[in-house]
Amino acid sequence: MFPLRLSIVLATLLRATQESLATYTDLSRRSGHLFARSSISGLDSINGSYNINITLGGNQYSVIIDTGSSDLWVAGVVPQAKDTGADASIQYAIGSAAGPVKTAQLEILGFTVPDQAFIEVPSGVDAPDGTGLIGLGPNIGSHVHDALDDLPASDTPLDRIFRQNLTTPNYLTVLLNRPNDTAEKYTGAMTIGEVLPQYSNITNQPKVPVSSLQSGLFAQDQHWSIVLDSNGIIGPDGKAVKVTSNATDAPTHDVNQLVAILDTGFTLPQVPSEVARALYSGAKGAKLTNLQSFSGDIWVIDCDAEVNATFVIGGQSYPIHPLDLNQQGTDDDGNNICFGAFQPRIAGAEDPTYDVILGMAWLTNVYLLIDYGDFVDGTTKTDDPYVQFLPMTDPAAAHADFVATRLSGKDTTSSQRNSGSGGPKGLFEKHKIPILAGAAAAGALLL
Repeated sequence: MFPLRLSIVLATLLRATQESLATYTDLSRRSGHLFARSSISGLDSINGSYNINITLGGNQYSVIIDTGSSDLWVAGVVPQAKDTGADASIQYAIGSAAGPVKTAQLEILGFTVPDQAFIEVPSGVDAPDGTGLIGLGPNIGSHVHDALDDLPASDTPLDRIFRQNLTTPNYLTVLLNRPNDTAEKYTGAMTIGEVLPQYSNITNQPKVPVSSLQSGLFAQDQHWSIVLDSNGIIGPDGKAVKVTSNATDAPTHDVNQLVAILDTGFTLPQVPSEVARALYSGAKGAKLTNLQSFSGDIWVIDCDAEVNATFVIGGQSYPIHPLDLNQQGTDDDGNNICFGAFQPRIAGAEDPTYDVILGMAWLTNVYLLIDYGDFVDGTTKTDDPYVQFLPMTDPAAAHADFVATRLSGKDTTSSQRNSGSGGPKGLFEKHKIPILAGAAAAGALLL
């Protein structure tokens, strides 16, 4: 089994061009200084990722933040690093990372971790020097931890931070911005042990339990896994999408509830084919197409087709922005297309422990808090891990944003074939949620 990812650093796997890599480098520089909270540089959804800057062995690296895996790796030789004599490799949904396991001092978001274990990956076209990935998943999924025989020093960076800073709450928060949305009023941010002040209401949101896998065969596949409510996906027609869970190795759950993992490192949310069909088959110009550049099937739709959907978790509704449901990209021949970003699960993303990967295009609609609970290695804390979500998408504003961005300001959605694509009324009238408004955090830098 393996962690899950579609990583921009593995550039050839997502057909990243030299132009997109140049954009990657330029935007990553804009992360600026490191604070107890930090800004996140975001890229477009196809050749994209969300990055922060860290310092390792005295060198600065722009690393993808990845809640779907549990290891730190960087490309290129790290100064002052100590070789442990061990090697480790990570097999992702598409691609891999491998190299010697070394240790060096890590600085991240104002925290300093001595002798942090990491994988030193040879730099190259697929992994440019100075880039990398930091896994923010549970420690049990760490390949470095296994390679060093589960020694405490081999724990993940977050585990090390929580253990050496006993007054720091054991949680992480992530706010992903939408880079192609000029109307968005907030910047991306990541915090450790604190919440963004203007979104402090996240701590009052429902605590959604993390589903713990049983120890043994699938234990290393532990992710930040949750269970959607029954009737947990509301489609464009305003009705619940009929689903059947195939997560046979997940903890016990109702067959009408889908098991989902939260993955900031996975570009396109992965959903069962029947869910993707319910979302997109009625959209204007819809055609299910197999594209190598998307590693499988994808719904190609007209760029002016507004698609709406809502997810229901813990009794709370989370509307999805139509610019996240209908994104822009290119096909195998380089032609500009628009596509349904909630993709039918590709072969590499299939696993018996979950049904859905809630990737970037879903996570841009919430402010996410992950409480690690007793998942921290060696902790005396006995609280179960949980997640909380604060809705960030206002349906009426999202509709207006789509009209301005894709329809040149002229609302023609009422004439579209998809009955649920007529803006904020109908579907969203029944699922409206008040959200907090506010500017970016004082410590977060504007992108």
